[in-house]
Parts: sequence; C-alpha cells; structure tokens
Amino acid sequence: METKEADLKIIQPFIDTVTKFLTESVPTEDLPQVDAIFVFGHYEPRVAHHTAELWEKGKAPRIIISGRGRDTIPDGFATEADFYASLIESDGVPKKAMILEKESTNSLENVLLGMSACRNAGVNPKSVILCAMPPLLRRSCATFRKQFPEITVYGSAFPMPQEWFTSHRISRLLGELERLDEYAKKGDIVKVEIPNEVLSAAEKIRRHPLQ
Repeated sequence: METKEADLKIIQPFIDTVTKFLTESVPTEDLPQVDAIFVFGHYEPRVAHHTAELWEKGKAPRIIISGRGRDTIPDGFATEADFYASLIESDGVPKKAMILEKESTNSLENVLLGMSACRNAGVNPKSVILCAMPPLLRRSCATFRKQFPEITVYGSAFPMPQEWFTSHRISRLLGELERLDEYAKKGDIVKVEIPNEVLSAAEKIRRHPLQ
C-alpha cells in the first residue's frame, strides 16, 4: 500500500495533465443559457446530480438523457437513462423537463439516438451543455461536433475527488487518449489535436505503472 501511494504521488502531476486535457469543461459560472442539457448515461450518480444543479441554475429548460447501458446498471433500473432520470427527479427536476433515450450502448449511439429522441419529442436544440464522466467530455464534445456540427456544444464536469484515481481508472485515461485518434479515423468524432505536453505526460505514466 505504501509503495502504491508513493508511486501515485510521483505520477500524479502527469495524471493531472492528462485529465485536465480530457476534461473539456467550461466553469459553471461561465456557461451560457442553452436549449438543452445532454447527458451521457453512466452508473456514476455525480453526473446526474451535476446535471440537476445546472438545470436548477437555469442553464437550460430541457434535459436529454441517453443510454441503455451494459452490465453496470444499478439494481432496480432497466437502463442507465432510467437511473439518471430517477436521481435528477429526486433533485427537484420535473419529469416533463426530461427526454429519455434507452437504446444506446456507446458514445456515438448516445449522440445519434439521443438527438433522434429529442427531435421526435419536438425539441430541436441549437446549443447544448454536455454532461458526462469528466475524462470522457473531450470525446463527447468531439462526437457532437462531428455528427451535429450545426449545434454549439459546451462540456460541463463535476469536480473529481482525488480518490477517483485508481490504477484501473488511470489505465482508462491512457486508453481514452488512444480512442481520440482511433475514433477520428473511424469518422465518429472530429480530429482532436493532442498537445505534446499531454502525450509526454501519458508516456511518463506508462513508464511508471502502479503495482
């Protein structure tokens, strides 16, 4: 345990560099009012609570929640969208403000099917705030910009606690950088330029893995 904590302390500055880049987020006080908040489904409740806070601050009148999920859906819920809708409603947001999409299982489907559900409900946003797990926001924004270039997007993240950085999640951070290149080549997202500082930080993390 002591060795692991010491190793984490050594690479923490590099983790911070990668995380800051991946977390494309506008400070809440600087977010404009938009047409809708678009939420990428997940099992982490803080994303839902952050979404409700934005709605309560009057950042948007509607919330689009997209996601069926796979094998980590909390007990008692059929989909990630249902789980998030329950949390958001418990925070004071009325059901009528929410549009749910319950079939998507990845980020591209989240965007395509989520926007389809939105438009089927008669809502055609020209601007959206995206809420997702913080390190997924860079790719989430890039997906929207590729698939719906006419829509203005702003990322918005909740503050991540330091204990979030487990060895598994640090590995996911590095994988997320690789996906930016992979998904751009597939045509799912716009091309994202990764600064040399970020690439160097990622390499230093790989050279000093947590045991």
